[in-house]
Amino acid sequence: MANEKGAPDSSPHMNVVSMMDERQDQFIAGRSEQLDLFRRNITEGALDGKTIWNLYGTAGVGKSFLLDSFRRQAVRAGVIMLYLDSRDFNHKGDLLCRELLLQLTPGERVLHRDPLEACLTKLKQLASEVKIVLALDTYEEMGELDGWLRDHFIKWLPDNILLLIAGRYKLKGTWTVSPALRERILFMPLGNLTHAESAVYLQQCGITEGQQIERILFKTGGHPLALSLAADVNPNVDWMHTSTDETGWFDHLAKAWLREVLDAHLRKVVEAAAVLLRINREVLQVIMDQEIDDETFGHLISLSFVRKTERGWMLHDLMRLAMRKQLEERTPAYFERLRGRAAQYYAARIRHSAPYRRTDWEVGELFYYTGIPLIRALIQSYSRGQYTWEPLTLANLHEGEAYLRLRLDEATPLTLAGMDPETDQSYEEFVEKEDMTLTIKHLDLHTWVNLDQQAAMLLRSTDGRTVGLAVIVPIDRSTLPVLIDDPFANPYLSSLSQEEIKLLEVDPPDKAGWFIRTIDYVDWQNPDMVIETMYLMFSYMCSGGIFITSPPPLGFFREAHLNLGFQLAPGIIHQNYDDKTPTPTFVLDTRGDKLEAFLRFLLKRGGFPDELHVSSGQELQLTKREREVVALVLDGLTNIEIARILYVSEITVKKHVSSIYSKFSVKGRTQLIKLLASNPLIS
Repeated sequence: MANEKGAPDSSPHMNVVSMMDERQDQFIAGRSEQLDLFRRNITEGALDGKTIWNLYGTAGVGKSFLLDSFRRQAVRAGVIMLYLDSRDFNHKGDLLCRELLLQLTPGERVLHRDPLEACLTKLKQLASEVKIVLALDTYEEMGELDGWLRDHFIKWLPDNILLLIAGRYKLKGTWTVSPALRERILFMPLGNLTHAESAVYLQQCGITEGQQIERILFKTGGHPLALSLAADVNPNVDWMHTSTDETGWFDHLAKAWLREVLDAHLRKVVEAAAVLLRINREVLQVIMDQEIDDETFGHLISLSFVRKTERGWMLHDLMRLAMRKQLEERTPAYFERLRGRAAQYYAARIRHSAPYRRTDWEVGELFYYTGIPLIRALIQSYSRGQYTWEPLTLANLHEGEAYLRLRLDEATPLTLAGMDPETDQSYEEFVEKEDMTLTIKHLDLHTWVNLDQQAAMLLRSTDGRTVGLAVIVPIDRSTLPVLIDDPFANPYLSSLSQEEIKLLEVDPPDKAGWFIRTIDYVDWQNPDMVIETMYLMFSYMCSGGIFITSPPPLGFFREAHLNLGFQLAPGIIHQNYDDKTPTPTFVLDTRGDKLEAFLRFLLKRGGFPDELHVSSGQELQLTKREREVVALVLDGLTNIEIARILYVSEITVKKHVSSIYSKFSVKGRTQLIKLLASNPLIS
């Protein structure tokens, strides 16, 4: 029988599995691929020469549970499986060998003069007779013993021994530098269970009611430890309508992860990081209003529940939610102060960066703190890389037309349902099948592709399939006549005065704004497609232009645009989708000082001050070049990097930076960033 850590019986030659072990096997859900690989290895030999398996994943993902499942397979097959947890012995090579000898020769208490030689000799002897598996668990805590194992122990192991190294991190560094060693390693990342696997596990735990299962799956995301704790809290709790003991498993989960955060200051940093969606050093310093040294930040990003992303780092979703709930309940005023500073930080980045570059990422972050539940739920589950937008041109126009035919042939009703994991507020939308074709009705791709090479785009999946289409037409002197003739853009444009029209008649490549003729994708229930579309809109929203659209007259589209900050154009109504249903036009104008008004609107909606008072000494005008420098400083660029982007010397950049510091009476970048983040309306 395994001990509580998954260690094998004291006798490695037993091939009898206890009744408790048999019962434990019934709770295995998922990991079928890994279990099948292990079965094949112990029966057929090493697969493709892979004699070192690296099982890795975040805390609670089931590494030790999988090792214990391997052990039961080994017992049934008459295979010797040795198990060592790095927490069970002092990290010395001799002590590790002695621990293995105790398992290899149960009952013997011989004090070997050379434990390494004795251990290797015994392993070679047994390996000639029977298959041997050696499992090293909690490997991230091996410390200096890692090098000894790699360079002095593993290299002398018999070739037919399977070595399992389980830990929170993927083996790297010296492990992968040597080709001879690297070719022997099979990397085996462990993630969350699938929806189906999670449901099977919960049913095995006695939870059979459909809504209850869905509620737990939504809360846990398939994380094995979270599933286990949630199922164990109280099987009789109604997860759909009561919160009684519902968050108990959250507390257990947070405590399990926080065992590796012993330092009190680091724990405060982790709490602050849990308020953020994505973490970087600058935003942490702003919301905590204190310096974070290299060592502290290094410790933070090395924690097992923190992962690197394309934009900084993120806490594991479950850890972030657990810590947020605890912080909000324990110190609500502090929690809101952190959120407010985070929202103001991203408002400041948009304010200072929008004139010079796209700010879709910052807009998304700001909506995370200020958006409605549907938007927030989508943003925090967003994972880029599944789909990409590319220009639609005459060369690939046939693909766009094929997509339109496919959408018409395969249109289905739309049901959108979900829940904001932070507030538990649910949402649900239903759209009829016929209405789901309105987004592409009367759409002539030839017109828009010939009009402007930036007007139309295809959404592609990683395997090259066309899964979406967008027509977002730049507004300038060359496109305006066609837009005025378009039945969907005309109602708004024809209502403008001559002075307002002149503001739109800019010369290309400048743009006065954009008209969204359509944004469509093949699967409106796919959250990755939905959010890819949302970020496409984010890329235009704060770019200093006017954003106009007249989507199909459906409640879903109306609410979506209002929630994104669009306003209804008063009195602008047409019936061009079906010749009968009144259809409004929505406008988002961020030209000039209207960007400030939009940022104020978002901050106010999030419950944060929409007006920030600054001292007269800070009401100073920066030059255009200084504004560019400030925007790049907010992006975290060094003086050398700023010089390269602006095509000036580093000395020139230093002079601009010094002038900026002087005008704002700050002593360095950290103070400047804090000032701008806490006062996003400084001009």
